[in-house]
Amino acid sequence: MFSYFTFLILHIFSAMIWIGGMIFYVIVVMPVIRNPEFKNLKLKLLQLTALQFRNISYFIFLIFVLSGIGLLYEKGFFHFESGRGLWTSNIGLMFITKIGLFTVLFLSSLYHDFVTGPKTFVYLATDPLRHERYRKTSAFFGRFNLLISVTIAVFGILVSRGFSFFP
Repeated sequence: MFSYFTFLILHIFSAMIWIGGMIFYVIVVMPVIRNPEFKNLKLKLLQLTALQFRNISYFIFLIFVLSGIGLLYEKGFFHFESGRGLWTSNIGLMFITKIGLFTVLFLSSLYHDFVTGPKTFVYLATDPLRHERYRKTSAFFGRFNLLISVTIAVFGILVSRGFSFFP
């Protein structure tokens, strides 16, 4: 029981840091760097905060994976005799959906953090058209990641209460 609660606390705190960090970025960091006083520092501040959050994010993703596997193990999803039936149950299908959404989030974050984000800064001085295209794409993936993250959190809350969208 102790290990279950340890995994659960790690999972919940990681979700709080991940989603809270993204919301903080949107409602605090972005408006602050748009302030005319920071015109000369805007891009550097954006780049530094993005890199810092990216570093934290992949550590949080690791905690999500490890604590998620631990939670599933503690719930019996990896036990040979009972595990198969659990995966095909209503709650098991919710977990599979949540894992699928997490996979989409992880891949989308990789694309955002290592393709569109960096290219936005690369093309800033050399190609304004590409810069704008990558800036818009990067912003889209940032919003998409927040939406997927909130959806995963809602699914986690629902499944913890025994609710499933699957009959």
